[in-house]
Amino acid sequence: MIPEKLLEDIKARLNAKTIHDLRQVARAVGVPRPADGRKERLLDYIEKIAMGVCDPVGPAVRGAHPKSAEYDRQLVTDVFRCRAISLSDGEEDNGVHFELSVGSGAEFDPLDFNGDGLLEKSGDKWFMRASGADGSPIEVFVHENFVNKYGLREGDTVSGKCKRDSLDEMAGLVTVHAVNGAPAEGASERPFFDNLEPVYPCERIKIDCGQDGVTGRIVDLFAPVGKGQRAFITGPHGSGKTRLLKNIALGIHSEGVKTVIALIDARPEEVSDFYKTFPDTDVFTSSFDAGYSGHVRTAKLALEYCKRRAESGEDVVLLLDDLVRLTRAYNMCGKQFLSVIDSSAVGSVKKYLAAAKNTTEGGSLTIIATLGSGEGEDENTVLSALKDLCNMRINLSYDLARAYVRPPIDLAQTFSSHEEALLTSEELSAAVKLRGKDIREIIKIFENTGSDKELFKSL
Repeated sequence: MIPEKLLEDIKARLNAKTIHDLRQVARAVGVPRPADGRKERLLDYIEKIAMGVCDPVGPAVRGAHPKSAEYDRQLVTDVFRCRAISLSDGEEDNGVHFELSVGSGAEFDPLDFNGDGLLEKSGDKWFMRASGADGSPIEVFVHENFVNKYGLREGDTVSGKCKRDSLDEMAGLVTVHAVNGAPAEGASERPFFDNLEPVYPCERIKIDCGQDGVTGRIVDLFAPVGKGQRAFITGPHGSGKTRLLKNIALGIHSEGVKTVIALIDARPEEVSDFYKTFPDTDVFTSSFDAGYSGHVRTAKLALEYCKRRAESGEDVVLLLDDLVRLTRAYNMCGKQFLSVIDSSAVGSVKKYLAAAKNTTEGGSLTIIATLGSGEGEDENTVLSALKDLCNMRINLSYDLARAYVRPPIDLAQTFSSHEEALLTSEELSAAVKLRGKDIREIIKIFENTGSDKELFKSL
């Protein structure tokens, strides 16, 4: 339903404008070629946009820029409000306030808006990666003065007021409202995650509530996940590493621990699948067409985001797929562009993994990553260099996977360091009794016992 009163008011105010002011309004509303139009044409087109008959167009990318960026912003807002009412079949006077949102859902203006996004450093410049009303990415420039004033760090979630002088230029942050959901003034008092003292994992993250209860219970018993661990899921191609990582993510997600997923050099269908499976989880993705620098950038931003959450006292789990592809990306981003894995690339990945730790002052950061083995020279080089860094490992068997054994875990090479600090005495005793059995027999035992209590009784 078209709001007649509002539309008549808009027409009257438009008719009172000079041709210059009318062109400025037409440009802000989205009239094509506003500088070339006569007054009658501009009035007609703006009216059609307000009625929802015509769609606004984006700013022109060719030709000279307008001499002035000023326009009647209240009038433009009323045009979009009238359009929203017309397209939604709403009533003009029903008390509904129509808004177009950016990021946090705050009021939208073509030039001024409130938004939120992830803070990222590119070279010596800072940017806030936000999302527009249509889900498209918006890049907002953040001046270094804000970074210094509030102690902002890469990976922070920043919300504030953004402004730009014209529609075809990048917006800039002009006011910081909050950092990571807390008042901006207290952000500079946070501890630095890298300065927090690491301690052994002493608290367990149970995953037996995952999609596949048997898999979760087996992992819980033979390779318990502790807060702050560096955990590897190893195995050749086709053994189900990503499948197991996904199942663990589902279990951790159900446990209430903050989960973050990073897919590096992934297939597009895998990216879509993870987004659908984890709609309420932070998923950082870099598909195989993003380039090596894009892979490194995505992995680093996901890690920094996890650090910021851990600094606030949260327990965070970063699930990464996978380390071999990340090492290749670091290798190709080096100066030599070597076809063979270089020690500097391995060193970069080691530094990445060193971020996983349990702390006494803040939260914890657990990294669970997949790592290919026995597939080629690169995989063997990376596995040989990194295998001693993990304090939890689940090794998968290709032969078991091909025989449709789920989960295809090779218990001989599956372990968790200091498991006595994570398991109860009953669990530890059960793990010792069962470890020598075939995985097929173990799976049947778990399937025939609905809970760990039943399992302990059966043993």
